[in-house]
Amino acid sequence: MLPYVLFFIALALIILTANVYIYQDEIHITQNQTEQLKIETLIQMARMQFKEDISNEPKDDTTIVYDFPYGDVAVKYTKLSEQVYHLYFTIQTDNGTIHSIFNRMTFDSE
Repeated sequence: MLPYVLFFIALALIILTANVYIYQDEIHITQNQTEQLKIETLIQMARMQFKEDISNEPKDDTTIVYDFPYGDVAVKYTKLSEQVYHLYFTIQTDNGTIHSIFNRMTFDSE
């Protein structure tokens, strides 16, 4: 009788331990997805703010820094033509994640 009890207890502990590790992995994956969503949101917010700032008042600076609720975005830009800008975003979320991305923005002529 004792070997059967020990076998089932060991099996239960193995299953419990495996489920705890799976749960920890799921938490980590969820945190990474949340950070990715913040980064994408910050990129879109910075693009819209940059578009508004440049169309209202062209600046001589080549870097603009935006402070948003989810983090900060530094936009370095180069004017390629009258309506085309080459943008380099450096995003830092409120949790300290840093991400950089290149982008090109074309303004429609009005």
